[in-house]
Amino acid sequence: MMKTQDNNDFLESTLPHVTNWADINWQKVVKYVDKLQKRIYRAESLKDSRKVRGLQRILANSKAVLLLAIRRVTQINKGKRTPGIDGFRVLSDKKRTELFNIMKNRNIKLHNPKPVYRRYIKKKNGKFRSLGIPVIIDRVYQEIIRMTLEPQAEVNFEPTSYGFRPRRGCHDALSRIMYNIRHGKWCWVF
Repeated sequence: MMKTQDNNDFLESTLPHVTNWADINWQKVVKYVDKLQKRIYRAESLKDSRKVRGLQRILANSKAVLLLAIRRVTQINKGKRTPGIDGFRVLSDKKRTELFNIMKNRNIKLHNPKPVYRRYIKKKNGKFRSLGIPVIIDRVYQEIIRMTLEPQAEVNFEPTSYGFRPRRGCHDALSRIMYNIRHGKWCWVF
C-alpha cells in the first residue's frame, strides 16, 4: 500500500506499523479501500476478469481492508460482544491492535475456519430459530471477502433489486413501486 505524491519523488506508506488503534487515520484507510473497490467495479463493468481478479487479490491481502474488517466486526456490528466457541472477545483498542498484529502476516488462503457456536433463539410463534456464531477471526475473514466480492457483484445485479444490498433498503423499493404506479408503468412486485 504505497501512495505516490504528485512529483513522484518519494513514496509514502498509507499504513505505518500499527501500535495504537486510536492513532489510525481512518479516512486514509477508508479512501484506499474505497478506491480499490471502485477499480474492481469499473473493471467488472468492462468485463476485464483478469484485472478484477488481480485487484481483488490486492484488496484481500491489503492491511487496510484487514483494519476495516476488524473495526466493523469488533466495533460496529451488533454482535461485536458475542464470542464464538473459543470464548475470545475483542472489546478494547489494545485487543484490536493485538488482533491486527496477529492477523496481518497470515495468509487468508491457508485459514481453516473453526466450527460455529450454535444458539437457538425463541421466535414469537414459540418455535426456535438456529443461529450460528463464528469466532472473531472467521468473522474478520468473512468481512474481508464481502468487501472484496461486493463491488463485482454490484455490477451484475439488476438496478431494481433492493434486498441485502449496500445503501439500499425497503424505502428505496417502496419509492420505486410508487413511482411506477404513479407513472402508469406495469408494476410487478416480488
